[in-house]
Amino acid sequence: MKEFIRDNLIVWIWLLLAIFTELFSICFTDCSPFITNPLYSLILLGICFMVLIMITNKTAKSIVASVFYVVHVVVCIGFVFLYEQNGTAFDFSMLSQRNDAFGTLETLNLNPVQTSVLVVLAVAFIAFVVYYIVHNKRADKTKGEKIKLPYKIASGVICAVLACSMIVVPVIDGVMASKQGYENKLYNQNYSRYQTMGITANAIYELFSGSLASRVDTSDIDELDAYLFGDGTDTCEKLLPTSQFNGISAGKNLVMIMVESFDWYPLTWYDAETTAQIFPNITKLMGQSVVLDGFYSREKTDTAENNALLGSNSSNKTINYDFPDNEYPFSMPNMFRSVYPEASIRAFHQNNATFYNRDKSFVSIGFDEFYGIEAMEPFGVVNNWNGGEDWGDVGESMGERTRDSETMLHMVEEMFPLDEQFYTYWLTFTMHGYYAERENLGNFTYNDGQSDYEGGYYGYFDAMGVFPESDDTNINYLRTYAAALKDFDVALGIMLDYFEENLLLEDTTIVIYADHNTYYNNLSAYGKNIDETYNSELYRVPCFIYDQDLYSAYYAYYGDECLKQVFGNDENPDYECLTLSKFTTTTDLIPTILDLFGISGWANLYLGNSVFIDDVESIIYSRAYGIFVTDKLICYSVNNLLYTYEGFTDADRQDFIERAEAHLIKQEYLDKIYYSDYFSKYDYKIPLF
Repeated sequence: MKEFIRDNLIVWIWLLLAIFTELFSICFTDCSPFITNPLYSLILLGICFMVLIMITNKTAKSIVASVFYVVHVVVCIGFVFLYEQNGTAFDFSMLSQRNDAFGTLETLNLNPVQTSVLVVLAVAFIAFVVYYIVHNKRADKTKGEKIKLPYKIASGVICAVLACSMIVVPVIDGVMASKQGYENKLYNQNYSRYQTMGITANAIYELFSGSLASRVDTSDIDELDAYLFGDGTDTCEKLLPTSQFNGISAGKNLVMIMVESFDWYPLTWYDAETTAQIFPNITKLMGQSVVLDGFYSREKTDTAENNALLGSNSSNKTINYDFPDNEYPFSMPNMFRSVYPEASIRAFHQNNATFYNRDKSFVSIGFDEFYGIEAMEPFGVVNNWNGGEDWGDVGESMGERTRDSETMLHMVEEMFPLDEQFYTYWLTFTMHGYYAERENLGNFTYNDGQSDYEGGYYGYFDAMGVFPESDDTNINYLRTYAAALKDFDVALGIMLDYFEENLLLEDTTIVIYADHNTYYNNLSAYGKNIDETYNSELYRVPCFIYDQDLYSAYYAYYGDECLKQVFGNDENPDYECLTLSKFTTTTDLIPTILDLFGISGWANLYLGNSVFIDDVESIIYSRAYGIFVTDKLICYSVNNLLYTYEGFTDADRQDFIERAEAHLIKQEYLDKIYYSDYFSKYDYKIPLF
């Protein structure tokens, strides 16, 4: 035994360093330095340990141990960086967006403490390995003749069993999860994925879990028919409930704009009069809209997108990559088409059409056409993202996001055709992080209708005395983000001018909402002056609905009690907006739009509700982040609360439980629909009421 320990000194040192590196690193992902379910981590360590033990040549053993540790350090540093940038654990679906992710790396802000400690340890370990190889006279001698065959066989069997268990464990977990039901997510003592498994083991687990293990039991999908459509006696009760504003938008055009990383704080940084001057079109439209002042989103872009277009999302998979060819008769485009079959239904985004697999998934969701950046170039939109035929057109701004204003300027007639009814969905791009200074936000002359400003939006800010340049990195990030928001404001102005010139405003409903907050560079926390890692206010983002008839009816119904200051930081009543302050989120958008347009839908196909139905609120359960979110709490489960607002009561807790249970029951059935491609096999029953 002593000889075994001495001959494997490098292995023991590696093992101690590996354990320390894992536990040390998860501390930088808002976790405590322990792992609640270490089985998978132990399996991974066991495999590496057995591989090293079976290598009898000390030089080879030392080199392999060094490689194992360097890879481990790189993985931990990289995943902590990922977590600090967007708050989520790694999963393999992220590899599908790797090109876009690398394109956004304007800065590489590695955690200095973690990086310095692990790099020092890696260098020290490699130095010791070199010393060990050079100075240990027996380092290059084989000990194979002293290892008996039975021990070799036993070591190989153990390693093989551990390797097989890496595949088997996720499969067993998936089977157990499908049997246990979704209520475990609410009542178990849940933790983050890194706290549960660790950083490295989680990545391997996700690989096998995503490719081999299904967490959804689809053996009983026949029962879905009655759940979705009723048994013939309670059919009306299965329909989406409607509000007093039902049908108020019937026959109109529909515009939905999902604004990338749209957040409140640039609109509240200065007084209301200054804000209205800097962002005139956003504030003007808000002043003529119903503003959802309690709108929250803690989602990734594709999830927020699908929540708005489908009313739900798969809890374990990604719609765009895992179910791009499913049939979705309940989607917003298909529901709109069911009532207005001659309408033009198009989507636009100035990124590659293949990003998030939209060129495939958007066809299934129901869009007649999807214009990615490639389809926009013939109309004059310059492809800053990838470069056009003449890269001189983009110059130093190559790799930056093509501006929203340029897209709207060149595509406005395609987006909003004058000779037919239209439903247009636009995903903006300019505000997508990160927020280092951008060439294409400052390399032109900006005209606000009165004066020219050299230096683009940066020059305009300097002339206005707002969002100044600074030695403080956060202030400079805010400056670029505000410049990007300014560009969206300009784009909105082009759209509104076009609508006014062509008399479209009266006949158009416009829904503008954020996909998520500005989590890049942790800018939301800075902009909102929030120090806590978990605080619901971080995820409160803008959403407003413009419809002239709705505006008049809403004010007539609620009167002055719904007026509230939502932009600017003063109490000037000239800038009060009509607001709806209850908790709402992205899954509420499609039921709300169906309500306004008077289109009947089935309630159990949508996680949310029309925002205009009193005393009914939805909830967020974020697949990417593994948390529940409301305006009053954030938690992994009822038994693991991460945040509660001041004044949180038992009644708030009970209200959360009831909403979460209802949400999870629906989610369980919706997952069956996604996994089985239900509507390719069973008919969608058109509501007749």
